[in-house]
This record gives sequence, structure tokens and C-alpha cells, in this order.
Amino acid sequence: MRKILAGISISALLVLGAAACSSGSNNASSSKDTTTTAKSSASTTAPSPSSTVSSTHCTTDQLKGSLGETQSGAGQRYTALVLTNTGTKACDLRGFPGVSLVDASGKQIGQPASREGTEGATVMIQPGGAASATLHTSAAGMGAQCDATSAQLRVFPPDNTASITITAAYSACGGFQVTTLVPGTAGN
Repeated sequence: MRKILAGISISALLVLGAAACSSGSNNASSSKDTTTTAKSSASTTAPSPSSTVSSTHCTTDQLKGSLGETQSGAGQRYTALVLTNTGTKACDLRGFPGVSLVDASGKQIGQPASREGTEGATVMIQPGGAASATLHTSAAGMGAQCDATSAQLRVFPPDNTASITITAAYSACGGFQVTTLVPGTAGN
């Protein structure tokens, strides 16, 4: 009787283990809701739009990008990346913008920003309002190799395949990260 119970218990564990391994869960870096963007590949590529983008989703042509003030401390630099709704209707974004540094000829410098933190909630942006993320890198002179200073940033708003170009001198040292979008212009 013990052998039969042990056999049944082992069989049940194997079935449960196999089910857990093949649950179909996808922990890739894409979102199923209304956004995601940052791609960590060697070249800048536009993210694929999700099939569940809301009807009020912000499109690239409704947005203007800019950089806020850089805050420095403990060998780190934090800069707000601001996306402002220039349209006439409220729209929403959720997730991480895709960000790459670009030289004056439009060639990408180094790797795109990687994602830092977890994806936040959907942000509703009123006309003239803004959502922001934070760009994070090490400060120069802290031991990490710095890429060439950009002439521009190429930014893909979440779930958009068209990019926004921001004229800005920005240098990433030891790579750089981008956080999820939050309401307002201060980043997170």
C-alpha cells in the first residue's frame, strides 16, 4: 500500500511540475496592456504595438519630448524624460519608453536604455499635461566607460513604432536605464 501511495504522490508531483513549467507564462519584457517600449538590443528598433492598446492611447504625433534638469549624487545622474500631450484630447500611456542616444548623423551610440524597476499604472495625460520617466546613468569619472555624448535622443513612446527626436547632449557612462512613466514632469 505504501508503494502505491508513494507512486501516486510522485506521479502527482511530476504532473504538477510539468504543468508549472509549461504554463504558457511569458515573462518577456513586453506588456499586454497599453504600453511597453524599451528594447535591449544592439540596434534601435521600434517596439511592436500590443493588440490591447486602449482607444485613448497616446500616439507619437500627439507627443513632444524634452529632458528635465539633471540631478546628481553619489556618482549617479538622474534626468527626467518628459512626454507632453500636444493634442486636443486626453490620451494615456503605460510602461517604459524606448530610448537611444544618437549622434548628429542619426547613428545610434552604444546600447539602448535598459528598463529599471517595474511597469507602473496607466497614466492619463490631459492636453498640455505630461508624463515622465527617469534616465539613470553613472557620472563621468566613476570608473565606468562613457559613450560619446549624443546630439539627440531617439524616444519611442510605449506601444508606438514611430519615434520622437529630442535634441540633447547626453552621455551614458556604464550604460543607462529608463524607468516606467509616471504623471507629471519630475520623473520617478
